[in-house]
Amino acid sequence: MFAISQIIGFAAVGLYLLSYQLKRRNQIVWVTCISNALYVLQYILLGAFSGAVMDIMSTVSSFFAARKNSAAFRKYSHALAWSNMIIIAAVGLISAFLQREWIELLPIAGALFQTGGLWCDKEQTIRKFGLCSAPFWLVYNYISHAYGPALGSLIAIISIIISLIRYRKKA
Repeated sequence: MFAISQIIGFAAVGLYLLSYQLKRRNQIVWVTCISNALYVLQYILLGAFSGAVMDIMSTVSSFFAARKNSAAFRKYSHALAWSNMIIIAAVGLISAFLQREWIELLPIAGALFQTGGLWCDKEQTIRKFGLCSAPFWLVYNYISHAYGPALGSLIAIISIIISLIRYRKKA
């Protein structure tokens, strides 16, 4: 089971890294959503339930963020974004409190940065939020024995910096 969880983790990492190299907001959001779903599966297999809960919450929020400009959500997109963030924080804090481990606070911070970024309109802003998210996930993944995602978080930091440089606006 451990080997399967690591394979799933590496697949999630691949999609996560790919997402920040994509040019369009919708592409970034959808690929991140699929990556989050794979992370959930890996965390469940590893017994890292706070990570799983945070990625479930992030996946749901990503789904809504991808549709934020649709007619059904456009009027309420700010309210949806803030309510998603509050729910993620509340569920994460409950999970961390129940497990009584400080390490369980890391996925909350990681999920809030990543999810918050996905609600932004500018691709560069999404990448900057992803850059803030990655260190929290790096530490959590390493401690939780999710070695693929830990390595992926490290590579993500480099990948996001490259994409920030690659897509920067020229003065």
